[in-house]
Amino acid sequence: MGNIIDYIREYGEYSLLERPFGDVDSLALAQFAYLKLEGVIPPPAERPGGVTIGEIGRLEQKEEIFADLFFAQEQHALFEAMRMSRRFQTMRIVHCVNRIDLREQSQFSAVTLLLEDNSVYIAFRGTDETVVGWKEDFRMACEAPVPSQELARAYLDEAGACCPGPLLVGGHSKGGNLAVFAAMFCREEVRRRIRRIYSLDGPGFLPRLRDEEAYRGIRERIRKIVPHSSVVGMLLEDTGAYETVESSSFGLLQHNAFSWLIREGKFVKVKDVYQGTKTVLEVLNRFILSVPKAEREVLIDDLFGILEAAGKEKLTEISDHRKMALRCMGAAFWGMEREKRRDMLRAARMLLTAGRETMAEHRRRRRE
Repeated sequence: MGNIIDYIREYGEYSLLERPFGDVDSLALAQFAYLKLEGVIPPPAERPGGVTIGEIGRLEQKEEIFADLFFAQEQHALFEAMRMSRRFQTMRIVHCVNRIDLREQSQFSAVTLLLEDNSVYIAFRGTDETVVGWKEDFRMACEAPVPSQELARAYLDEAGACCPGPLLVGGHSKGGNLAVFAAMFCREEVRRRIRRIYSLDGPGFLPRLRDEEAYRGIRERIRKIVPHSSVVGMLLEDTGAYETVESSSFGLLQHNAFSWLIREGKFVKVKDVYQGTKTVLEVLNRFILSVPKAEREVLIDDLFGILEAAGKEKLTEISDHRKMALRCMGAAFWGMEREKRRDMLRAARMLLTAGRETMAEHRRRRRE
């Protein structure tokens, strides 16, 4: 068994015409979307035909795309495997965008790739290392649409208008949520061309969105895939329409898609998400939906007010200056009203319970 990097190395000699596009290919492109391509890929006006993955490897600025310090090593390995493979190296990137808006509190990034089977893959990036990106994720539990969802819809309309052919839409984490939302509300002529929507451990939606006709119209085309200890992908999820894959990691760390296991070119499937995880997530989802919207918004603002007190825009920067950051964050926490501190500690206890129960069940399954 291996991961997506091993898959590319093993099956990269097959073109998409010899081995059709599948779930694992979608995960590879969803992870490719985390690369910081916006500073490297020329705008469409300068290079209408785009740039192939193989050509990126010959650009002088190629090291700029590995700016995500959390997974730099995995990203290097993924990119090198893709650019050396016959399967991926000819995929052509025709447009990419990255927008961080502190005023609107939004983080959005997407990339469009032309595939050799004449289909188009639009990949939405998940949450990056920015604090504002994480805050927007939490806001999805309070409101819809959030700014990145609207940007995703507009981007899909634009990509669909510029690129003929069947459309594939996908993303990992928040990117999966954006892919589904964009497919729900894009223009009808674009929606008709969508062949598959991949939500790879992407969170769900508030009940009122799941009840809309727009969701029912695309539901059969959604491929939702989660690891067996999924937390992120099971948030606001109650449809049961997902597949579960094995991971080499445990608990929250399974959200890292490089840990998802692959055998003979396909995901290693398991029956379902661990029951302990499902039970805790059901409680957490009920908690999210039972708290009035105004209170949820206050809780999120307070939580990220503590993070913002560190004076850093990225989680990596907070980690690099952790002592100073912890002092500032601690002062912000203890400066809150007593009731607000109590509400935040209650939410933190629920997340810790989820982690403990998940780890215990993972160890029991491993022993069996």
